Amino acid sequence: MNSNYSALELDALKEVINIGGGNAATSLSQLIDKPVNMSVPVIEMLDYSEVYEQIMPEDAVVRAVMMRMFGDAEGIFLFTVDQEAFETIVAMMIPEEMAYSQELAESALQELVNILVHSFLNAIIKLLDIQLVTSVPLLTKDMFGAIMSSVYLEQGQYDESIMIIKNEFYHAGDRLESSLYFVPQPGVIEKMFELLGVGGED
Repeated sequence: MNSNYSALELDALKEVINIGGGNAATSLSQLIDKPVNMSVPVIEMLDYSEVYEQIMPEDAVVRAVMMRMFGDAEGIFLFTVDQEAFETIVAMMIPEEMAYSQELAESALQELVNILVHSFLNAIIKLLDIQLVTSVPLLTKDMFGAIMSSVYLEQGQYDESIMIIKNEFYHAGDRLESSLYFVPQPGVIEKMFELLGVGGED
């Protein structure tokens, strides 16, 4: 794990993400009219190479939803799922009486990510009093390594860290473990820690 960030910094960020995750669970519950619970999030800062070693192999085929963040801080959110997790999400999001289609299933995944990202950003905006907006969610299917490399290089990142936000959502007894990646523009994470009042801690 990257040692450039202290436990205090990550704990402060975790509290913000916890608020956003709780809001996301509430929004999902309202959307599907069924209870959704969320565990306390895990926040990790990993180097680029560590993502493939600890999270997912480069050659794993995944569906990925990307959302760009603009404003006082810039970066890209990336949510990836394998086929099993994708099917679990679809079963949670789409009513049983609704006719299934691939387009509807992929729209359901995009809506889930839209809710997650906006819930996190709304928590950050309220706490830090900054301006942030996002693009519409875009979905693609490819090997995990190809997707991550494209996003990583596009953000001008080469040796910096990637923020991994791990949440577990529980619905109807099923666990949906998800990882939301945030690939920032250089200096963005340090700026967030400074605004949280923990920048520079050892």
